[in-house]
Amino acid sequence: MLQITLREGRSTLPIHRQIADQIRFQIERGELDQGAILPSSRDLARELGVARGTVVLAYEELCTAGLCESRVGRGTMVRPLTKRQQRASRGRSFGSPQPRFLNTPDEPVDLDPRELSLLPSIADTEHLPITALRRGFDRVLRRPAHLKSFTESAGDPMLRRLICERLLPDRGIEAHPSEVLVVPGTQYGAVLIALTLAQSRRRLHFGAPGYLDIARNFSRFGFELRQHPVDADGIALATSDLGKDDVLYVMPEHHFPQCVTLSETRRATISRAVDRSDLLVLEDDYDSEYYYDRRPRPALKADDSCGGVIYLGTFSKTLFNSLRLGYVVADASLVRELATLHWSLSRGTSGVLQRWVAELLEEGTITSHTRRMRTVYRRKRDRIATLLRREFPDWRFAPPQGGLQFFLDLGSPRRASEVVGICRSEKLRVALPSNYVIGSESEQQFLVLGFGSVPLRQIESALLEVKRALAG
Repeated sequence: MLQITLREGRSTLPIHRQIADQIRFQIERGELDQGAILPSSRDLARELGVARGTVVLAYEELCTAGLCESRVGRGTMVRPLTKRQQRASRGRSFGSPQPRFLNTPDEPVDLDPRELSLLPSIADTEHLPITALRRGFDRVLRRPAHLKSFTESAGDPMLRRLICERLLPDRGIEAHPSEVLVVPGTQYGAVLIALTLAQSRRRLHFGAPGYLDIARNFSRFGFELRQHPVDADGIALATSDLGKDDVLYVMPEHHFPQCVTLSETRRATISRAVDRSDLLVLEDDYDSEYYYDRRPRPALKADDSCGGVIYLGTFSKTLFNSLRLGYVVADASLVRELATLHWSLSRGTSGVLQRWVAELLEEGTITSHTRRMRTVYRRKRDRIATLLRREFPDWRFAPPQGGLQFFLDLGSPRRASEVVGICRSEKLRVALPSNYVIGSESEQQFLVLGFGSVPLRQIESALLEVKRALAG
């Protein structure tokens, strides 16, 4: 039986594409048997409340893709899988299995298009300034001479200059373009850093619950992992044990996913360890643009006098996540080394993409869009906080002062597991606790609720569905 959920909104796919994608997913997952007859276009249109022509378009896409076939008098049916498709569905094992903590629980493989994603730290695309984005790209294409060759290995000179002039001063950082490397996402930048430091450093320290993908990548290149607890003052660790063999990964402004801020005392302690003990700090400033109750404090990099802090920034949260464009700010000699490795691996970052974002920065599009979204996200945060207090009085949380997610303490591991199970049954994709801790997921009693990318009315409806399921 078909299960189709339609979404509305500016950023959603056309209705016929949503129908086709969801049927395709169910065929490829084996939820629809080979030879199964699909509902008539008239019946499915009536059930979904859409025009019959919309369903006809969806069925035509499936037939064109070879997944279905239409026969006069018999309707549209699922075609048998070819031998090649059968081999692909079975898959093949390459190499030995990885340690469990290297697996990424929310890796986007075989995503179910029927799901509503409540994953955290994903930007809203409903309010993108489409006209300004097109205008910026038109300017890039009107002057195509710079596209004939690769850009500099460290990045487009115009973009690096604008990062130093327009973005870093807001974080208290003074930097020269020679100290900036543009990368296809901060994850990639962290991989370059891990590869470069693998011969000189041995351990990576990080806070848990926390963003573990950076830690997993460092582990892949031989680093020993040390996790430390996170409380209301941020990561708690004894810096006396840290030295020239250590890298400390921190998110001082909004530690992810709790959105807590590193206290002044702990900031000062880490800065002293950088100056005195040769500690190297990897500072991830992934979404400091989105603050709601106060302006963010200056970055740790702002007070870095000896080059011991490597700063990571991104454009993905200010525009859209699939942009995959970030930057590293570090000592010029390290940037040159990272840029050389980056060139060897991938011949640099997309020149077209970099120049487009540079045009948006220079015109002020990114600044004005970020300012607008700060207001949008603040209002959404306040509405969700009100709903959570009213409908889930037993759940403990502090409204985030910044960022795009709520960190919810559900009171017990049993209740957390129950809520995750309900979300799965209701086709709500939420982040699992195993995303943020190394160890037993069954011992965790929190849930991370992302609110950035989904319209408010859909989030409210989803939470009420969870409430009804818990009551039943």
